[in-house]
Amino acid sequence: MLAVVKDFSRKGISLQDVPTPEMSPYEVLIKVRAVGICGSDARIYNEVMPGRKKIIIGHELSGEIVQCGEQVHDLRKGERVVTEICIGCAICRYCKKGLINLCDRLEEVGITVDGGMAEFVSIPARNVHPIPKNVSFEEATLADPLACTIRGLEMVSVQPESWVTILGPGTIGLLAVQVAKKILRAKVIVTGTRDERLALAEEFGADYVVNVHDRDPVPFILETTGGGADFSFEAAGSTEALENAFFSTKRNGSVVSMTVHKEININIEPVIRNELKVFGSICYNYKEFDEALDLIRKGKINVEEFTGHTFPLKEADKAFDFLMSRKGVKVIVRPE
Repeated sequence: MLAVVKDFSRKGISLQDVPTPEMSPYEVLIKVRAVGICGSDARIYNEVMPGRKKIIIGHELSGEIVQCGEQVHDLRKGERVVTEICIGCAICRYCKKGLINLCDRLEEVGITVDGGMAEFVSIPARNVHPIPKNVSFEEATLADPLACTIRGLEMVSVQPESWVTILGPGTIGLLAVQVAKKILRAKVIVTGTRDERLALAEEFGADYVVNVHDRDPVPFILETTGGGADFSFEAAGSTEALENAFFSTKRNGSVVSMTVHKEININIEPVIRNELKVFGSICYNYKEFDEALDLIRKGKINVEEFTGHTFPLKEADKAFDFLMSRKGVKVIVRPE
């Protein structure tokens, strides 16, 4: 079968002919119909880490089951499904609490084990959700980032009419705008660097948008909110955005980082002086993924805006080039 492989000895990806994956008794074999390119996929594309094993990338995937393991009884051949990224061990203290994303032995589809940017993928049955009849394969791939968004927003108790700042109008940020406005009924400010994405944030209901290249967002947020946002959600993946969140959140307010930061140089004085509550949010659990899929099914979240840029599997390199050119918010690869 054809698959998009990441060789960590060099930058970039390659399209290779690889064996169809074997399946354990507790897994299902899925014919992949659509797979979204995530920000983490873009980071993996650029990574060079000699010594790390090659993997097939892609975790925002949907398709149809072509074979079920002998111990799989709740799914059937031909069923349309979408999958979660986190594979837990099921026996550590975090898995037993339902915190699969914090598993001691966590594996991640398309990151530490072979993923779905291929013609077929083998996935544990417990990671699989049936796709509602009115949801397309492409729309179903948005359940993963939407579930991440739901988890981040649920880290704190956003109240109706409270002020929420979302820093970074990428996929997560734009989904967060919709959840914050349509579900949580908050007042929303979005900051970013690209006018077309900020315009989309306004279309999704943002009360105010700020291009940080045109003006300093911190004074604007402080003035507009009367002293700072109640809740700030950093979804940009930049040190500047996280620091802006610290300086523009009200005293005793909350900041949630929904992107992964490693070594950064940042001023945390406002965190201390203003007694801010700072949270990290990573991935999601089964319940949050189910909630995301249900919101898509009910049409409460607009995901059509994210499914307009598609590429065949054979043109995966062009799909990555398109995404990294920042011409679109989301790119979907469709194996043929």
